[in-house]
Order: sequence, then structure tokens, then C-alpha cells
Amino acid sequence: MIAFPMHYARLGALALLLALPGCTIAIGAPPEGAPGAQGRRERPRDQIVIRANPRADEAEVTMEPGEPAPGASLLIPVRGVRPDQLRDSYADARSGGRVHNAIDIMAPGGTPVLAAADGTIHRLRTGGMGGVTIYQIGEDGRTLYYYAHLQRYAAGMRDGLPVRRGQVIAYVGDTGNAGQGNYHLHFSVGRLPDPQRYWDSENVNPYPLLAGEYARRTALTRDR
Repeated sequence: MIAFPMHYARLGALALLLALPGCTIAIGAPPEGAPGAQGRRERPRDQIVIRANPRADEAEVTMEPGEPAPGASLLIPVRGVRPDQLRDSYADARSGGRVHNAIDIMAPGGTPVLAAADGTIHRLRTGGMGGVTIYQIGEDGRTLYYYAHLQRYAAGMRDGLPVRRGQVIAYVGDTGNAGQGNYHLHFSVGRLPDPQRYWDSENVNPYPLLAGEYARRTALTRDR
């Protein structure tokens, strides 16, 4: 038997789930003009800071270990959140007859939001239901990670910026239609049929990708 490195196993699991049929939805409002459009704080001890030829507006890149769940393909994208704290709200109903097609990760306002995987910041957008948002494209050029209701971006974030798994990219907020004081990260994962239409995605449930073995055990217990 050939033993594959763990990162290949994670990529294989993600590829298998992304190959499943999904429902095409707009995970963020299309941009205007597009078809279909209408003080210094103490650094936590577990933080790692990388300094390498910084730009004037990009003094440092902050990395955090995050909470990798056994058997998961993605890093839980909110600092300090454990797999057992995640709730599968992917199929929950939303206003206007919508389906959530994402999960909400609850955390205090200002908690660091981490890149769930390696990739590139494709678009930073503000406004609409998502409020302050990030669209990240995975290294395969087809996987989309969407982070919404952010309080603010991390220093140096810009369109086209490569980011690494565990890098701090933003902070948890309540912008958009989250509701004042309802601090959480709205996080979705999808497959892009057309990367130019980055707001259209064939979504998959991110819960098992983040919770891994915990999600499978929970499903087995529920189905008994």
C-alpha cells in the first residue's frame, strides 16, 4: 500500500466533495454593470508573523494555527472555534424563499478570520447583504471561498493578493444583513463554472469540509 502525504489526502477529499452536484446560486450580489446585476494590541502567543519585502501598506503577514479538525479538508476559518462548536446550517431557510447554502460561524466581533486554504484574494467587496466580504479563489482556479459580514479586512488585503492557509485576512463582524450585534462569519464553498462570474457558484456544504470526522460521527448518531 502506498502512503500519501496528508495534504494530498485533504485535497482528494475536497475534490471529491466539490465534484458532487450542487445548486447554482449567487453567493454574493453581482457587481454593478454585470449581467443580472440590480492602538497597538498585544499579539497572541500562538501567532506567527512573517516579514518579507513588505509594501508600505503591508507591514506584516499574520499567520495563526487555527483549529484543524481530524479528517477535514479545510481549516476552520475563525480563530479559536472548535469542530464541536460548528453548526450545519447549510440547508436552513432564509428570507425571500432563499436557502442558506453556507454555514454561520459564531464568534465575538473582532475575532480574526483565517484563510481556510491556500489561494488568492479575488475580490474585496462591500455593500449588499454580505456587507464587507472577501471572495477567495483556491489554487485550482475553480474553487471559491466566500467570507461575509466582516468587520474589516486585515492590513494589506487587496485584489490579487496570494494568501496561505491560516493567514489572518479579516475580522468577524455584523455588517450587511447580519443584524447589529449578531457577530458571525458567513462562510461558503463552491465550484466556479466560469471564473469570470465569481459571484455564481455551484455550492457544496462546507460543514463536513471543516468539521471532518466530527461531522461524520454527528451524522451517524443523527441517522440512528
